[in-house]
Amino acid sequence: MDDKNLPTGAAETESDLVTPANPTAAPTASRSISTGVLVIGFVIITLLSILIFQNLMPSGGNKEDEDSPAIQAIKADIKSRREEVNRTRLQLGLEPLAGSQTVESAEEVAKRLKSDADTLAALASSFQDLLARKDAQLDEIRAESVAALKDQNRLRELLDTTNRDLRKALVDASLATTLQADLEKAQARIALMEKELLDSRGVPEELRQRLMETEQENARLQARVTELEGQLAQASIFATTEDQILREAVALYRALQNLEGKADSDISTAYSQFGANLGANVMKTCTFSTGSSDIAPDLEAGITPIPAEAPENAMIFVVGYASETGNVDKNRQLSSDRATRVAELLNTVKRPGQKVQAAYLGQTDRFSSRIPERNQIVEIWQIAPRSR
Repeated sequence: MDDKNLPTGAAETESDLVTPANPTAAPTASRSISTGVLVIGFVIITLLSILIFQNLMPSGGNKEDEDSPAIQAIKADIKSRREEVNRTRLQLGLEPLAGSQTVESAEEVAKRLKSDADTLAALASSFQDLLARKDAQLDEIRAESVAALKDQNRLRELLDTTNRDLRKALVDASLATTLQADLEKAQARIALMEKELLDSRGVPEELRQRLMETEQENARLQARVTELEGQLAQASIFATTEDQILREAVALYRALQNLEGKADSDISTAYSQFGANLGANVMKTCTFSTGSSDIAPDLEAGITPIPAEAPENAMIFVVGYASETGNVDKNRQLSSDRATRVAELLNTVKRPGQKVQAAYLGQTDRFSSRIPERNQIVEIWQIAPRSR
């Protein structure tokens, strides 16, 4: 179809097709399409009436018949109807009917009606597209409304939860204040009773002396118990044999022993599986100078935070190594000293439920066969507690 036959209403721009925010726009578009269909029907009926009338009129008549009042009235009526039809066609974006007095053939009428029908069909399609876009935007608005309602409900639930927590916190704070006041009163009462007991003249001097001696003996025994507990803990920190190793670390110790002399690929594979199979992971590797078991300040700074990073009831297992340079027995003692020093340091900063133990594996070249210093190390393992 040529551009000149397109209706003015069909050549819309993007701004003309923007859906208004008012959700009633879609029904308005639907009413516009229905009105357009009625107008089209009216135009077609009127056009056919004019053509039929023109075809019924005689082609040749005398001058007097044409000038008769009846003929003039009919012509005026035809002119009025033509003007009304042309106004309607202009509103629909169609070309006005020509004012020629010639009678169109049926083929020309059919051709023009087909052109008008194509133009009106394009206009109707444009209205349909507009209506579809409006429906799509209405669906989006509905979806956004549903999402906004859900968000509003979630916020309302969160607000209710926050209000409950706030009320509970206020009650707990009030209770804590009351308990603190009661505790202070009880402590003051105990202090007063102790003072009254010491100042009481009814207590014999001999009984008071025996009470003081008993308290001194109790303090001495308590100090001895603390000392023995420290010695016991110190004795259990280092395991000289496999029988002395705590149950949680026995499997890891045996696995590490079996890696001696293995290929690098086998060692790497075994280390990658220790976490899944044994619940054991290396938390830190400590490097020592040749022939030394001293812990440098920077090394100590890296060791002390380790217990805080491990679980409350985890076991920290320390394994010492030495290079193959030098005497075998001295290297075994050196690996033992290194592991013991690190374990002693960890034992001073461990958490209440944690266990610390050290063991040694002597000299090795598993960490580097070409650079002996890389074997002068201590591994700090974390063994996660297994659920029973």
